[in-house]
Amino acid sequence: MKFIISCIFFLTTILSPKFSAQCLSGDCQDGVGEKKIELTDGSFCIYNGAFQFGRLNGEGALKCDTYSEDGIFENDILIEGEYTSDQLFQRGSFVNRNLHGSNCYERSQHENGATNINEGRFVNGALFEGKVITNYIDGLIAECIFEDGELLGCTNNTENNYISSDIQGADSTTFNVVYVGNQTYVPISVGSVNMNILWDTGAFGLVFSKSDFSKLQENGAELYDLNLSTQTIGVLNIPSEAHYFILNDLRIGEMVVNNIVCLYNPDFENSLLGLDFFHKFSDAEWHMKDGTLSLFN
Repeated sequence: MKFIISCIFFLTTILSPKFSAQCLSGDCQDGVGEKKIELTDGSFCIYNGAFQFGRLNGEGALKCDTYSEDGIFENDILIEGEYTSDQLFQRGSFVNRNLHGSNCYERSQHENGATNINEGRFVNGALFEGKVITNYIDGLIAECIFEDGELLGCTNNTENNYISSDIQGADSTTFNVVYVGNQTYVPISVGSVNMNILWDTGAFGLVFSKSDFSKLQENGAELYDLNLSTQTIGVLNIPSEAHYFILNDLRIGEMVVNNIVCLYNPDFENSLLGLDFFHKFSDAEWHMKDGTLSLFN
């Protein structure tokens, strides 16, 4: 079933009905002028711009106590331009004070401090086709894609996703994994640092221990802190705090991979490689009997 995401905020303060109006300068009937407008709630607006038949018609700017509008007006209503208040910014075309049309943009502030950005095609104030980006105060960023009113999918900056341009080198690669007893290790390298990472399907993705993370730092690896933390479960089911970061220039087989979301857990004795790591590739195949792993761009 198709659906439309409704806007969080609505334009509750409107220019009409007016309480009184005073032309301060120019031609406020059929020309360009400046008018002071008092609304029924007691607030004031100053309009500078074009008039026709005594109404706001044409290009102008309206500055009110709690909001402002800048753009093209028709019969006192903004039909194209920008609306700005403390918690809401909108840009695009408007119908009945709602965003309506292509190439619209809306930024709103949630009570919990998160910022919501909607971009794309709007229908009667709701995003119908485009993307929604939510920035949370803890650093988490989520992005959702809509098409024809339907949610296609969401991603966030704490998960690995396949982006072809993040992978350099061969279009596919096959290499040997290392079996030690009943454990499997995957060889990787970052710059001059070579590592065999324990393959643990229950792990988040690529989680570095304190010693391995120190090696990366000491050898100048490209590490970008996401300023995000999460709770992970270690040995004996003991929870501990891990920190997200982005890693570049990781070599695996004949591929070099960038923008990998990783975790650093100073309480881990061993680094781990989980399934989320393989989401950076278009596909992956493990050949158990041959002891090889194949990755594809």
